[in-house]
Amino acid sequence: MKKLLIVLAVIILAHTANATGFDFCIGPKLGYQTATLSFKKDDIKSSYKSNLTAGLFARLTIHDFIIQPEVLWFKSGKVFDFNVDPSLNTAGVALNPIVTLTHQNLAVPIFLGYQLDGKLIKVRGNVGPVMYFVLSQKQEVDGNGQSVDVDNLDTQDMTWGAAFNVGLDVWKLTLDINYSLGLTKMFGNDNVEWSFNGEKGNIQLSDMTQNMFTVTLGFKLL
Repeated sequence: MKKLLIVLAVIILAHTANATGFDFCIGPKLGYQTATLSFKKDDIKSSYKSNLTAGLFARLTIHDFIIQPEVLWFKSGKVFDFNVDPSLNTAGVALNPIVTLTHQNLAVPIFLGYQLDGKLIKVRGNVGPVMYFVLSQKQEVDGNGQSVDVDNLDTQDMTWGAAFNVGLDVWKLTLDINYSLGLTKMFGNDNVEWSFNGEKGNIQLSDMTQNMFTVTLGFKLL
């Protein structure tokens, strides 16, 4: 019943917006994320396979002023190669644990901007905040032959970013390319704890933020 009411409310809002000279649309999006934007076919294919993102967008246009919230799921990964000085443990063994983190995330950007409305093509420019939510985290440790435990490497449940977006609409298709600049640290702890043969120590973790390009293709259902 609640889902039906939400669908009806969206339809009513769309008709109301169109009747008053405003424009409202909503639809799915599919794309990929990358640290370095490239227009080469092989780079795009590789990024799409390993960094898929999918979700929904809505857009309210009021006299060419745009409000566009989105909800996007994406998968991300980080690899840390730590080197522990042999003098830090009584066994005198050089430790080199490699930690791989895999995350399931939600990105919720809220874009504000302006569009140039042509007869066939609409060009958009937007900026806005982005909220990142970590849904799950998987950690794998490779001790390079040694039984090394690494702890205290949990990411923040929620972080902030700022995104700069350009977009193009042709018919019901909408293309968006944005760059997100991380504003808050991904990790809440400055030190990572390791343990080896009952001994413990710390590894300094430098500040890390989430910076990335996101390229998506959407379809307007309404």
